[in-house]
Amino acid sequence: MTRIHNLNGSRALSGLVGQVRAAGLNSPMNNSGIGEGGIEVYEQGTINVSDGNLIVNGTATIDGVLNADGTVTLSGTITISGPLTISGDTDITGDLDVDGPMTTTGTLSVEGVTTLKNDLDVTTGGKIKVGSSMTLTPSTDGGAATFSNGAKLSSTTGAIQMAGTGGTSTVTAAATSAGVTSGSSTLVVFNDGTWKLGTTTANIESFAAGVVDVTGTFKAGPQVYLLSLPTTTQPANLYIDPTTGQLKRSTAA
Repeated sequence: MTRIHNLNGSRALSGLVGQVRAAGLNSPMNNSGIGEGGIEVYEQGTINVSDGNLIVNGTATIDGVLNADGTVTLSGTITISGPLTISGDTDITGDLDVDGPMTTTGTLSVEGVTTLKNDLDVTTGGKIKVGSSMTLTPSTDGGAATFSNGAKLSSTTGAIQMAGTGGTSTVTAAATSAGVTSGSSTLVVFNDGTWKLGTTTANIESFAAGVVDVTGTFKAGPQVYLLSLPTTTQPANLYIDPTTGQLKRSTAA
């Protein structure tokens, strides 16, 4: 004869029902742990942290794209071994140490004090502008400082030269001489004590022996003194024109 069990009174079934009910009401992912096997999200699945924190005490490895639309706060050491592209504004309030080469193709604006402990090389036609009145140009002459009014200080052929606006008046200092030029007039002083003053029509030049050579018309006055002249027994042969003051050699007996 067949025995029929009353399932309603079974303790095992009653316990199983209680377990199912508890599993349905519980939140099994709260305070859960994932062991060595890990967890995998695939087929465009998403892990959404809507109102909480994501804390990584170990290592977070990202092989794809990391998109951050909000605020990103990094307080520890950050190491970037690959390229870094920043397309927006960047504010750095602490120290920035760059150990390798740095290339800036845009405009670099420095509002604070800048200290250079090494060389500053300006190449390929670059210039250094000091305010709105002076420009340092390495490619002009042997290097030049040009002012907004047209004046210029430059190095040319082994000498330093200052030129006024228009370039018609200059002061030049070379290795063995210094000169002043204005238009067609020139005064040059040499390091051996001699000098030369000249124009397009006249020239005065001194020599080391104390001789002064005058080319062109020489005028002196109102008083001219000739001291310690040598004497001679020859007849006088100099004549001074009383009107023009010109000194002439007389051929009269």
